[in-house]
Amino acid sequence: MTDRPVDLPVGVGNGPSTRLSGVAVQAVLDAAAALQVRRSEAAAQGARGELTGGEIVAVGTAATHDWLHTQADTWREVLSVRPAATTTQLRAGLPYNRAFVASGARMVSVFDYYGLDTDARLLLANEPVGDYLFGRAPVQMKIIDRRFVLLDGPVVDGSMSLMTVHSGACLDAAWRYWDAIVASAIPVEDAGISDLGLLTKRQRQVVALMASDLGDDAIAASLGVSVRTVRSEVAAILAALGVKSRFAAGVRVQMWSHGS
Repeated sequence: MTDRPVDLPVGVGNGPSTRLSGVAVQAVLDAAAALQVRRSEAAAQGARGELTGGEIVAVGTAATHDWLHTQADTWREVLSVRPAATTTQLRAGLPYNRAFVASGARMVSVFDYYGLDTDARLLLANEPVGDYLFGRAPVQMKIIDRRFVLLDGPVVDGSMSLMTVHSGACLDAAWRYWDAIVASAIPVEDAGISDLGLLTKRQRQVVALMASDLGDDAIAASLGVSVRTVRSEVAAILAALGVKSRFAAGVRVQMWSHGS
């Protein structure tokens, strides 16, 4: 496998991800198909107990989350691809990502633009910590420390599993997929859905969470700040947007996020 450059491209692309060229999309889909073939081969080997280029590390959703949270403390770089995510998942995951980056580790996350609803896009577009991109990302994976790739494993006793794969063919396919995605992805802040220039970064976070109907307690927990701080920021947001209620602020944000 060819050595990877230290500085991966993060700000490249062909314009808004909603208008990716057909050539760029096809390159991603071709690379995704090749990776899926390798993933399927590894999963089949894992199901037979013959996976020599990796291992099944967790079975079931709970065990997978536990394994990820335990192992993440030892990682120094994560290159992540997510086909879809809900605002609930992002609210739970973003604090972990902030802590990971704060520890000195590096994370670049690509989300499939079409796998997110408006509130999820808005939340990512106003997240100040980490490198987040929008693009086409049909297959979920994580490349860890440039050493192995995390992929969906075989179904075990009716539950999905997670496997690590470090074999050359599969890891090469993962890198080709990553390169194709990054070549046409754009930073989330360049997608034209975060035009909240009147607000500070913290206020943008708060208003994005407000738009998904969170209360002050939940917003405070998500951002790791006090409820008092959140209430102070909400008051400042209402004043900056020239509205009198949280509902009106949410409507204003939704209008911005749709380009109105």
